[in-house]
Amino acid sequence: MLFDTIAAISTPKGEGGIAIIRISGDKSFEILDKIFIKKNPNADLGFYKLNYGFIKDGEKIVDEAMAVRLKAPKSYTCEDIVEINCHGGTLVSEKVLELVLRNGARHAESGEFTKRAFMNGRIDLSQAEAVMDIIQGKTEKSVSLSLDQLRGDLRDKVNEFKKALLDITAHVNVVLDYPEEGIDDPLPVELRDNLEKVYEEANRLIDSYDTGKK
Repeated sequence: MLFDTIAAISTPKGEGGIAIIRISGDKSFEILDKIFIKKNPNADLGFYKLNYGFIKDGEKIVDEAMAVRLKAPKSYTCEDIVEINCHGGTLVSEKVLELVLRNGARHAESGEFTKRAFMNGRIDLSQAEAVMDIIQGKTEKSVSLSLDQLRGDLRDKVNEFKKALLDITAHVNVVLDYPEEGIDDPLPVELRDNLEKVYEEANRLIDSYDTGKK
């Protein structure tokens, strides 16, 4: 692991039915073992399944909760992740978070889970940006565009642009490096059309982004 273990309350602050505390890093499972008691002592915690039990502080029961373990690299951050579902409300969720921090985690900075997903290769920069845009989206159009971006549509389109431009550059380099070949037009009609197409589609992407933000 390249990072320490971080934790934060992932749900909005305030009263609510459920609060989720997310932990990411190599100490995630160890921390869960220290503060979580399974309702059924013989149950296997396993991975990718919710387990019912209680959050404890020493011998004291703090809350009943559900916990799930996500094994690296098959998680949002590509690290070991634990998500604890406890009762909502500031007091209970803050108490559970305090226990997690006391047992080896550091309070995550804003956006740090997504930053780790990017640093670990789980998502690219455009997808990381899309996550924040979805959270902050004010219109259906902006959220829809951000979902497309999160799925990798923008990345795929940019890769198409890159390939087209590399093909054009390769042709021009051949003309410049081997003038004896007698190629009169350094940029044939087909490649010129491809260049114009890239320019038009790039501008269309920029316009759609600006429109979606309104």
